[in-house]
Amino acid sequence: MKDNLQKYKNINKKIFLSPIKDQEELGNFLLYMHSMYEYLFNGLVGAPIHEKLQHGAKVLEFCWDSDLWITEVAAEYPNTKFYVVDFNILASNNDDDNITFIKCELFQKLPFPDDEFDYIFCRDKFHFFEKDNFYYYLSDILRILKPGGWLEIGYLLKHDINNGPATKLMMDAWQLWLKSHNVVKDFMENFEKYLQDTGKVESILHQLVTSPIGGIHDFGEFSRELVICYMKCSKDYLVPFMNISTEVFDSLVSIAESEMRAKDCDMSFQLKRIIARKKIPTFKENGNYTYNSLQ
Repeated sequence: MKDNLQKYKNINKKIFLSPIKDQEELGNFLLYMHSMYEYLFNGLVGAPIHEKLQHGAKVLEFCWDSDLWITEVAAEYPNTKFYVVDFNILASNNDDDNITFIKCELFQKLPFPDDEFDYIFCRDKFHFFEKDNFYYYLSDILRILKPGGWLEIGYLLKHDINNGPATKLMMDAWQLWLKSHNVVKDFMENFEKYLQDTGKVESILHQLVTSPIGGIHDFGEFSRELVICYMKCSKDYLVPFMNISTEVFDSLVSIAESEMRAKDCDMSFQLKRIIARKKIPTFKENGNYTYNSLQ
């Protein structure tokens, strides 16, 4: 696992935004998130494509954050070819024979032909994109997904902070920081509608899981540590944004931690996973395509 974090240490993201400056700290946070997704969703692959992956398929992870997901899934399905595309990594082959890393130029279409992949996976990336970039890459992802192929997107939907003013202040500051960079998370609540409006997908499924933060819940202790880690790691960005001193910031984090440790803590967050299948087009005599539902 340390090797995974070390590989991530020098990655400098440019396309999506995160208020964590130190890359090693970000790597630790991503490890927490990866473990949380696997536990709450009971596995790493949600799309009904396991049998195809066993026999051999072509899979893309869009916007690599660490090699945690890709290496675990690639090891489980050695007959499948896995590709990772990102905007600031070196194109290379992994030690694993079935993983290839590909660098993509910023704001240009993804370097793959149409209808290339059986399964495209993306986690916690679209809600960090600037809004215009989000629409562009969603369209391009659907372009390279095979008809009948599966798209899976997971992301943090929202926090519910019903008590704990310091925690709420910190969470609100993070949301405002994203908004100040033209990252509008509101559209993620209606992501299924955006997919439907493309006219290219069907069988849109979603899974919504809620996890407590802190309190007396066993998993709440884990999620509490994750939230505290994120707060501490975001100091370099949020201190100037909130226009406060580092001492005040540290004090707020300390108070928030106490709030999350309280027995009557009433906080939670929701993770959402959306799975959609691309329709198969039907060719008409006038040369145009329409998309029919799969049977």
